[in-house]
Amino acid sequence: MDSWWEILSVFLVSTIKFVFGGIPMALGMGFHFFEAVTVTSLGGFTGITVFTFLSEIIIANYKKRQARKRITHPHLPPPKIFTKQKRFIVKIKKRFGLVGISFLTPLIFSLPLGCFLAVRYYKNKQTILIYMFSSVLIWSVTSYFLYKPLINAIRTYLF
Repeated sequence: MDSWWEILSVFLVSTIKFVFGGIPMALGMGFHFFEAVTVTSLGGFTGITVFTFLSEIIIANYKKRQARKRITHPHLPPPKIFTKQKRFIVKIKKRFGLVGISFLTPLIFSLPLGCFLAVRYYKNKQTILIYMFSSVLIWSVTSYFLYKPLINAIRTYLF
């Protein structure tokens, strides 16, 4: 690794978009296994911690705002209850629970959305953090080995 800017940029990308952002970026910059896994995992852990506690604040403020809105504007139609995205999320929640949400968060959802969903449906933050941290660590190691041959092939082809 050449500079702290590379480490910081991989770290910051990993706080939001993990599997399709941080890992490929780390490999593209030439990080070795331990460096890539450490920096991306720490970025993911930081993002999960921040977004888990931030989601609680956002949900509380949203509920207060909706209650005030219903009081001041009782004639407004109720919001849509079922959409395709909501059905997909509820299906995952019912079938797989917190483990499913945690497993799919780095892969399909972004870390902020996954943390928001976990906090929305489950209240124990310690359990949420444990499952999310485990998922980030597993996906960090797995995606390193999935992306490594691809990045090497691209480097060989381009250079």
